[in-house]
Amino acid sequence: MRVLVTGAAGRVGANMVRRLVTAGADVKAMVLPGDPLRSKLDPFPDVEIVEADLSDQPAIDAACKNVTHVVHLAAQLIRSDTAVDRFYDVNAFGTLRLLEGVVKAGVPIDRFVLASSDGTYRPGAPPAVPLTEDSPQEPADYYGTGKLLGEYILRNHAAQYAIPFAITRFATVVSPEEAGDMFRLDFWRRVLSWQALGKDCHIWHLFDGQPDLVKIFDAQTGDAPGDTAVGLTGPDGIPWTLSILDVRDAVDGLYLALTEPEAVGHAFNLAAARPTSHDDGAAAIADAYGVPKLMVEMPMAHHLELDIRRARTMLGFEPQRDFVRMLDSAC
Repeated sequence: MRVLVTGAAGRVGANMVRRLVTAGADVKAMVLPGDPLRSKLDPFPDVEIVEADLSDQPAIDAACKNVTHVVHLAAQLIRSDTAVDRFYDVNAFGTLRLLEGVVKAGVPIDRFVLASSDGTYRPGAPPAVPLTEDSPQEPADYYGTGKLLGEYILRNHAAQYAIPFAITRFATVVSPEEAGDMFRLDFWRRVLSWQALGKDCHIWHLFDGQPDLVKIFDAQTGDAPGDTAVGLTGPDGIPWTLSILDVRDAVDGLYLALTEPEAVGHAFNLAAARPTSHDDGAAAIADAYGVPKLMVEMPMAHHLELDIRRARTMLGFEPQRDFVRMLDSAC
């Protein structure tokens, strides 16, 4: 198979390129022009690297020639000062341009896999616990809406042009080297500070109508150092929960979505086997790094959990790494 991977210099992309090369596939790696991260692809001399911005249709058309499969990972995660229309242009219409590139190439492809996100489920106020692939998708934020538009565009283009497709919806993707920074005082203080962004935040629903959460957090953590292991609870004392996804398991799920016949026409949640409770996450950090542990009470509960039974049943997806195993491989 000849696979085009977009976002190939990213966290998931570079690992996907490695997996495909190991499996014997021919790989085209699409990166942004001048991308400083393209050096991640240096270990793969046989990979063809093509430069294309997701707004550049001619460059995308060239990238889509002579491929049998597409794995679309490229996206902009944080809007920052990017204009809203440009943000949607990347995350939604970039998918459209890729599909048009595939159509213009004139040769039917075997699979188009779109990497989507749990952000399409309104992660700040999840409509169900856990979330299945049939849970409502009404994100009501810029990032989640852009990814959802990409899903709609893919489904309709696939119907129009008979393109076999699959969609993967990632939980929070974590690389092993990043795991040690999670469930720390500084980490959660930074997340809670997003409240100041108002509705320009993918989890603004979590903060909406709440008092100053950083102030509440600081009152309970006091002078504790920034590397203190910290988890959050609701007012009932029940720890928050979060589905995460080791980048290596994300790649395993992507590969199955790309190659398994049963994947065609379906969306799949991808996450660790079980959600991580904040109590367990903070305890793992405390044990691994020998730091004290604090649990901080928030005025609201939050449980962002993905149900992965469909991926397990239809694809044979069996994630191998929970948060503790991520830490073990990083330490």
